[in-house]
Amino acid sequence: MRLQNVSQKTLKTVAARPALASHTPSPLHPHRPLLASSQRLLLRSTAQCAVRYQSSYPERIAILGGGIAGLASAHFIAKEFPQTKVVVFEAGKDTGGWIKSRRVDVVDAEGKKGNVLFELGPRTLRNATVTAGLVQELGLVDDITYTRRSEPGAKNRFIYYPDQLNRLPAPPPTFADFFTLWRTGILKGIFGAITEPLRPKRPDSLTDETIGSWLARRVDKRIADNLVSAVFHGIYAGDINQLSAKTLFGPAWELEARFGSAIGGWFRMQNEYGQSQPVAFVHPHDREVAKAMNEEIDLELDFAKNLKDSAMFSFRNGLQQMVRALVDAVEAKGNIEIRTESPIQTFKPLNENGKLGVEVVSGTEGSTSTESFDLAISTLKNDEITPFATVMTVNLYFPNPNLLPHEGFGYLIPQGIPFEQNPERALGVIWDSSAVKGQDTASGTKLTVMMGGHWWDGWKGFPTEEEGLEMARSVIKRHLNITDEPTAHIANLSRDCIPQYTIGYDERLKQFAQGMSNEFKGRLRVVGAQFNGVSVNDIIAASWQVARSLRGEGWKGRSCGLDRIMDEREWVIVPAKEMAYVKKEVRVGDSGMGRRGDGGV
Repeated sequence: MRLQNVSQKTLKTVAARPALASHTPSPLHPHRPLLASSQRLLLRSTAQCAVRYQSSYPERIAILGGGIAGLASAHFIAKEFPQTKVVVFEAGKDTGGWIKSRRVDVVDAEGKKGNVLFELGPRTLRNATVTAGLVQELGLVDDITYTRRSEPGAKNRFIYYPDQLNRLPAPPPTFADFFTLWRTGILKGIFGAITEPLRPKRPDSLTDETIGSWLARRVDKRIADNLVSAVFHGIYAGDINQLSAKTLFGPAWELEARFGSAIGGWFRMQNEYGQSQPVAFVHPHDREVAKAMNEEIDLELDFAKNLKDSAMFSFRNGLQQMVRALVDAVEAKGNIEIRTESPIQTFKPLNENGKLGVEVVSGTEGSTSTESFDLAISTLKNDEITPFATVMTVNLYFPNPNLLPHEGFGYLIPQGIPFEQNPERALGVIWDSSAVKGQDTASGTKLTVMMGGHWWDGWKGFPTEEEGLEMARSVIKRHLNITDEPTAHIANLSRDCIPQYTIGYDERLKQFAQGMSNEFKGRLRVVGAQFNGVSVNDIIAASWQVARSLRGEGWKGRSCGLDRIMDEREWVIVPAKEMAYVKKEVRVGDSGMGRRGDGGV
């Protein structure tokens, strides 16, 4: 069930816009600023009216979707409302969405039996306050496998261009690193970054453009094609000539608007406002959320230090270990029910005798049930807001432990390489056995080849498992000279797994939020990768924010959960440390008062 099937009245106001090429100017859609005072009056009057008809807490909440967004939302909402009945509807047999970890029995080069862990979706997490707090609540700290910043898995990352692996400079970068990279040709156009402050500011009428267009205009097209496109292949499986610069290059976009230059604006900001400490350019909403995280989440000191020293982390049994622990924790609360194989057929707003709510129809065709809820949290997707990319991952295991040319995380493939170097349309290759340690009981070489994404847009059919395996082996033979036969593999096709924030995304999302707030009057909130960011950390943080916004009388307000996109305040300059987690330590000083310590993460 997709959200657009439910709310056609709202979606009539949301025009689906085709993805534009990087050099095509975007349509001009001036933003109409909201009247903050009118919003506050509307929210206040709505809440006051609702008090007459509603109890002080919602009696029943529906969560539509049992992926990480749905499970995290259930967990955080149950903490806010322990008396509320929460029902999670999941269409499939399993919860967790795209997070899938599989153990496979293998035999290593010495004939010893063991097993390896294959990740079919996300595989690592970066340090993020809400996720860390959740991991701590679930009792998983002792099961974490850290990749330290000093390890090759964190320091060594490569880009394949035009026919070889090129190591990206690791902090702190050296002149030798840049010189070696320069000789490959991958940095052609980099001097455009030096002249970027001298380039004219974009016209005020330009409300969005693609990342490719922005980089070509401000720096150099070659940097976009040969370097930046690879990064966006790794995160979004997307095309920089379609993805929105306003959305995904937010700080740079806003710096250009404020100072006339992104790079020059950053240096000017540091000189004029930084003084003795670095400063950041942030949206006020993000600043307030960071402050709330610091106030409400307290990590154990050793855990906080380990996170600070690590580039990323996972768990001994993969990311799905967190999903399983979350399911156990949710079910143990007693007020949460998870219903698998219960797809959502429809849902619509209710207004019976002044009591607002949402009617949900769930189940399979011919065996549906209709229920009323005071509130619903939807994690379902909407094709009118974003298109989606399909990705195939092929996990490979080889008994030989010495197949990799280097130790490191792996490599990404930019759009600028010749077709003959990437006819399979691969996005990149992760060197799992080097990137994440402590998950396998067998030695050997473990790889994941990622293929598809925007390269497969418009395809009527996708490779079978056998074809995917053949394509993956072709990639690593050409790029890594690996000709060994894998003794274990899994080819997994994830259809429509990554939303694409194409040009005009912010405006579409804003119109959608306005329509949903008007139609459901705050009784439907949305959360998920399509609305909040594609990473697991983004989704968990958004689930926490939505649950927190329901606190007290908040659940009676008119929000649809997209408060950030509706917030028209200008970006502000703040000390960079305000945006980072700071470990709370009570110290007794001369004043006898507790203060924050140095446990910054």
